[in-house]
Amino acid sequence: MVWDGAETPYRSSISPDIGGSLCHHNRTSLRSERPAVPKTTMRLFLFFAFMIYAGKRAHGCEIKFTPPMVYVVFGGSTSANCRTTCNNTDGIGWESSFGGTGLMEGLSTLDVNLVKVNDWNTEPKCYTIYSDGTQDILVLPITIYKMPKKVFMPKPPTLMVDSKYHLLQCSVFDVAPVNRLVISWHKGDEMVHEQKFEGTDRRPVNKSVEATVDIVAEDNGKKVWCEAKLDLPAEQSPQPMRSELHELTVYYPPTFTEPKNETLENVVGTKISLNCTATGNPTPVYKWNSADSTLKGMQGQNATGSIFTLEFRTPVVYKCVASNAAGERTKYFHLDKPEGNYTTMAVLLGVFLTLGAVIIIIGAIFVTRNGLCTIPRNIY
Repeated sequence: MVWDGAETPYRSSISPDIGGSLCHHNRTSLRSERPAVPKTTMRLFLFFAFMIYAGKRAHGCEIKFTPPMVYVVFGGSTSANCRTTCNNTDGIGWESSFGGTGLMEGLSTLDVNLVKVNDWNTEPKCYTIYSDGTQDILVLPITIYKMPKKVFMPKPPTLMVDSKYHLLQCSVFDVAPVNRLVISWHKGDEMVHEQKFEGTDRRPVNKSVEATVDIVAEDNGKKVWCEAKLDLPAEQSPQPMRSELHELTVYYPPTFTEPKNETLENVVGTKISLNCTATGNPTPVYKWNSADSTLKGMQGQNATGSIFTLEFRTPVVYKCVASNAAGERTKYFHLDKPEGNYTTMAVLLGVFLTLGAVIIIIGAIFVTRNGLCTIPRNIY
């Protein structure tokens, strides 16, 4: 393997006598110095390079990292180990602008300390030289991350439950990398939505996204917010960053606390209260109407409140309308006389009619045709 600069290698495995040694400390780019060669020579060169590469792979040597991937906060430090699975190693080394070691002869395993990593595109490399003259190199998988500078959710507007879904916005600033970013939306004690992102940009980015959230009447007064976190191993993952909390204001139409319609029976002349109380946001207002426009009772006390009190005089139907900015609901009260009053009158009328019939029968027995009353002596 031959370098053309600080960290970028030619991706081929060649012996030192063909393409130069990896361990030279004053490496220079061969591309700028290599003279033009005939096509036949180039083909032979590629053939031998391929054979050497195939031979190297045939002996099964590999470079392995511990840990397999490293995570480091931007500007922070980390470490890793590189080793080869073969024993016929002349040396091993690390190439990095944040702690490179150069070639360490006679070793098959080597640690590296990456200090103050502040290059988003850095690619530390481990390389080995084998006793048969072949070389190998592998880039260390590294994730350089940065938590957001700010997470922001604007205050939601007043929401209506008649609209099934609502959008809640969340903005995240100066976070990296984007493919590790996770944004979640929360309502009360539940997470209602989560979004992950794709991309190859390693540098910090800004993201502003919206989530579709279902809102119900019970959500009025609940807290909402969004969070941003980075999807990293648990032992290395920073705490999520949260936006400001906002309290939801949800408008919903009135709902009656008692059954929708009621039928009430009362004795004439008694006081009666009709309860039209309803819950809603904003607080409902009430309006009463009667089917009989001649009634004056609607001008009485509480005629515009949730409870209407009146003196019962005749069967009638009252209508109560509870309304607010989210809608209105209607409730009917059917006022009637108790059936027991008519039964009592019927019984009394029957008694009087019976008594009258008895008196008539008795008179027919004891009164003669000439109008005289003939009562036997033994009666008195």
